[in-house]
Amino acid sequence: MAGVSIRAEQSVIKILLTAIFVVAIGLIWTGHSLPDERILTLRYLLFALSGLVAFSAPYLLFPDGNAPLIQLGNLNNRSLKRYLFGKISPMIWPVFLLFFVILFGDLSAPASHLFLKLIYFITASTLFAAIIIFAIARNVKSGPDSQFWKESEKGKKMRQDAANYFKYPLDPGSIPSLINTILIVLFGAVPILIGTVLAGIYPAISEAILMTFLLLVAIRSFRAQKEHVVSNYYSTNAFFREFFGSNMKGEEESEKRVVEQLWWTPAPIRMHVWQFLVQLDRKIPAGRVAFAGHILILFLAYQRPDAGFLLVTWILFALLHHLFMVMTFQKEMAPGWLHRWISSPATWFAVRFWMQLRWVLPLLIGMNLQYFIFGTPDFSLQAIVMTVYLLSSALFAAMGSAALSKEARS
Repeated sequence: MAGVSIRAEQSVIKILLTAIFVVAIGLIWTGHSLPDERILTLRYLLFALSGLVAFSAPYLLFPDGNAPLIQLGNLNNRSLKRYLFGKISPMIWPVFLLFFVILFGDLSAPASHLFLKLIYFITASTLFAAIIIFAIARNVKSGPDSQFWKESEKGKKMRQDAANYFKYPLDPGSIPSLINTILIVLFGAVPILIGTVLAGIYPAISEAILMTFLLLVAIRSFRAQKEHVVSNYYSTNAFFREFFGSNMKGEEESEKRVVEQLWWTPAPIRMHVWQFLVQLDRKIPAGRVAFAGHILILFLAYQRPDAGFLLVTWILFALLHHLFMVMTFQKEMAPGWLHRWISSPATWFAVRFWMQLRWVLPLLIGMNLQYFIFGTPDFSLQAIVMTVYLLSSALFAAMGSAALSKEARS
């Protein structure tokens, strides 16, 4: 297995396009902001990232289609850790780039407050790295944690007591994910609040020291598993396969989504859209993630930032919906030979684009609810958000079709 990568390689073009997109978003967002506004934006962004990592980490890591190859290669603890971090690295390096652009992409005074910008770049990067490491450490041991809640006498008693107290039965399969989500959010959010207080009393470097300590705590939480990382990985991978394939009674769960529900989709592509949505439902609870995002934006609006900040926040949130579409680019979900056999790349472009239209109504409802409560974004700003969302939907759908055409030529 030495020298052989089982992770999907990113093309140079894709990396370059991603970098250009991130730089453009960062400059539009904070290109003319003052240093204090940049720091405030960074803190809001870290709040959002804490929730996003907490919800998405388990679904990005498990179930892992490479598990048979990992077992065949008999990876040791160190190699498996490197694999897990490498697996999510394509999704986290743009965040570090965005931190850099937010702080140093100063179009008004690029040479001003460089030391302060550097301190906060280190602060944000260290905190985000700590959240990622802590999230991986917590989720890798979800399998053994599930066994505790399901099989041990202590776990059963705690579930019974909770059911009696809350008058609601707890599914042992969902308890580890629930606990991990709460812990990861708190792990990221609480230090931001403490750091804000520290920065108001002491020099800015005190905040960086706090985040460095947090990074050490995250690393220690991973190292605490020691030689059990491999066994925890296999147990957790099996747990997520069972959890996504079975219901609370252990029976195979029938599909809840039916083709007739997709009344908003043209008949020629309705079956294809249904296929993708069913596969996504098995992979990630997209509705829950989107709902959490709406709650977070309402929280940000409650802080009364300026309208421009909220506009960019809504644009970023809308663009994040495309991560669900990007998941359909995976060979496990969309094997190229099968899709070419079923239909043409043009059809799959229409399928992916139409699939994203399901989020138009929730986005409009969320923006209008915020407009009703806080007076922003108004209808002109909402039109900007929806225009960017629809154009980017077409762009991402075209990228998927281009990848399919490239595979057909190779």
